[in-house]
Parts: sequence; structure tokens; C-alpha cells
Amino acid sequence: MTDQGADPKSLNGHLPDRDWQWVSENLPIACVDVLPVQRDSDGAIRRIGLIRRESPMGEKWCHLGGRLVYGESMLDGANRHTIESVDGGALARFEPQPFFVNQYFPEHREGMGFDPRKHAVAACFLAEFPADTDLLPVGSEAIGFSWFRVDELPDAQELWPGSALMIEQVDLEPRWKDELTAYEALSARCISHNELMWQTPVLAMTAIAFLLTIALGGEDDWKRALAAGLSTTIAAISAQLMAKHSTSQIADSVALSAIEKRRNMVPVHVRAHVPASFSLRNPIPWLSKWRSRMLWFYSLILITVVSFVIFVLALFHV
Repeated sequence: MTDQGADPKSLNGHLPDRDWQWVSENLPIACVDVLPVQRDSDGAIRRIGLIRRESPMGEKWCHLGGRLVYGESMLDGANRHTIESVDGGALARFEPQPFFVNQYFPEHREGMGFDPRKHAVAACFLAEFPADTDLLPVGSEAIGFSWFRVDELPDAQELWPGSALMIEQVDLEPRWKDELTAYEALSARCISHNELMWQTPVLAMTAIAFLLTIALGGEDDWKRALAAGLSTTIAAISAQLMAKHSTSQIADSVALSAIEKRRNMVPVHVRAHVPASFSLRNPIPWLSKWRSRMLWFYSLILITVVSFVIFVLALFHV
């Protein structure tokens, strides 16, 4: 079947013409199809790129692509065909796996692609380009290129048989739709951390106040030491727990703020700016500039130190 003395691998993975003709008439061909797309700010596909090319059915608007060569991965093939078809193709970004598998037959079959020259199976990839990218056709296959809005695509008669089916499989929804679900979950967790952060010092202070009353009273020294020791422990672990909830809440708030900025949402999780100047007439703005969580945290640390000092004094009967 192979031309005498011809090694297919020596032809950059391509078969000699006579062998290729036999294969295309008798075997399914492995191919890759590529659909150039551009997304808007929220990640939704808004424009689809198509080349103008000759076909057995006349000039048609068509996706990019072609057959794989020996030893080539599908992703490498998609990248190669994109670069070979349009000037600027090297800017394309691909997902590692195809989003659809298209099938072409030399006769018309419902729900399938049509190519009178061969039976082909094509792995379909999206080639994502920056929104301001202008592409020009190169090579002998493409005679034109154009970006089309998803609501202004050529009709089925103007498309290569199989291109319409491929386009139908494209998810036009914002790729951030899953991020919205994550945003809601992250927001709920942020609120939970915030609530737990403020519950910690309030509950701790109730216990600490009771224990310090004993530690500073006229009880026996061992009772004072025990109460002061417990107060030291509660204050220390409360400060640690408050710091943990505070760190998690701030991290969640930063992540939420990043999503809001990326999706042009109302900036809810941005710390409000307050004036720093002090005024006796209205000291509230000046007081509000201080981070309450830090004041409470340092207060717990101070109580830890004071409780420990009382504990030591009680041990030495002071």
C-alpha cells in the first residue's frame, strides 16, 4: 500500500498522496476541529470566529482544523491548525480536553457532520482569544476570516456542514457561573467567621470576670492561684481563637472583593474609608478608624498577662 521506498514518518507525519487517498476512502480519519471565541468581562462567549473557505458545496464559513498527523496529540494538532490557518493564532489558549466530538460521513446523516470526501472523527476545541484580537487568514485553505456575534452567526446554508452542530455544543453562559455559587458559599462562611470572632471575646470575658473576682478576692491563695491560672488559660486560648476567626474572615473578605472587582459587582467587601482627624464635636469617625478586632485581641493579651501575674503572686502568697 505504501509507495516503494517512502517512509510516512519522513513526511512530517503525512502519508504519501497515494496512501492518503486510499486511507481517506477506506478508513475513518482522526481530526481536530477548532472554534475561535472571544469572551466578555463576565466570561460569557460573545463572538465566534470563522474562516471563509472553498468546499465541495461552494464557499462556506467554517471552523478551523484538519487531520492529525502521526505522533501528534489532539491538543498539539489543534494548536498547529490554528497557527497555520490564521495570523495571530499563537495567541490562542486551549482547554486541555475537547468539549465535543463531531463525526463526519460522506453521506448525509441526521445529527452528524457531512464531508463527501471522507469519514472523519473530530475532537473539538475552543481557542480563546483576547477580546481585541484581530485575526487574518493565512495559508491556502482560508480565504477570509471574520468575528461574528453569537446572535448574528451565518445561517445554516452558509456554514460548513458540521460547523453548526459544533457551535450548538458551545456553552455560551458565563464561565464564572460556578464562581457565583462559590461566591455565595464564601460569603456565608465569611459571615460565620465574623460572628464567631465577636462571640469569642464576649463569652470569654464573662468567664474571665468571674475568675478574676475570685483571684483578686480574699480567698485562700490556692483558690486565687487556681482562678488566676484558669483566667490566664481562657484569655490566651480566646485570643488565639479570635485571631484564627479574624484571619479566616479577612482572607474570605479579600477573596470576595477580588470576585466583585473581576465581575464588576458592587464592592461590598471593601473597607470603608474614614477620616483620621479628631474632633471633640464628633469623635465617632476618629474612633471608628481603629480596628475593633485588634483592640479586643490586644485586650485579651493584656488580660492574659495580668492573670498570669496574679497567678504567680498567689503562688508566692503575695
